[in-house]
Amino acid sequence: MFKPVGDDPLVELPVGQMRMMRLLGNKSWTPSSLGEELGLSVSAVTQMANRLDAIGLLARIEDPTDRRVKHLTLTPLGLELMRKRQERRVRLLETVLNHMPVDRQVEFIHLLEELLEASAKATESVDNSILTEAEVEQRLPLPPSYARDK
Repeated sequence: MFKPVGDDPLVELPVGQMRMMRLLGNKSWTPSSLGEELGLSVSAVTQMANRLDAIGLLARIEDPTDRRVKHLTLTPLGLELMRKRQERRVRLLETVLNHMPVDRQVEFIHLLEELLEASAKATESVDNSILTEAEVEQRLPLPPSYARDK
């Protein structure tokens, strides 16, 4: 149900670039602050930013107080694609939820809220490190039928 949609222009982007775009959709970041948030080196962030810049999804804006500092932000095209992607995902989730009784929908939403609260508490007590997708897969017992499209 939540497989990438064929007409989604973002479907080919690697997970790391999508994570970067999600963060940039909320505000602009410097490469160093973004690297810290993503758990990546500044050079890795720069390489990913270069790729997104080359396809017109990311822009670098000069800091008005320090010309050496660049802020990364999504272009209008990047913002629009992320907005459409989010709307599509919300519609898909609504479709799924509409096949559940209302009381189960409410229960599901409460469980998600609890999960978010627990996640916030857990990251406060840990060093805010972010596991990569590969690290998560190594730590989780996944069924043999689990297959990822890469």
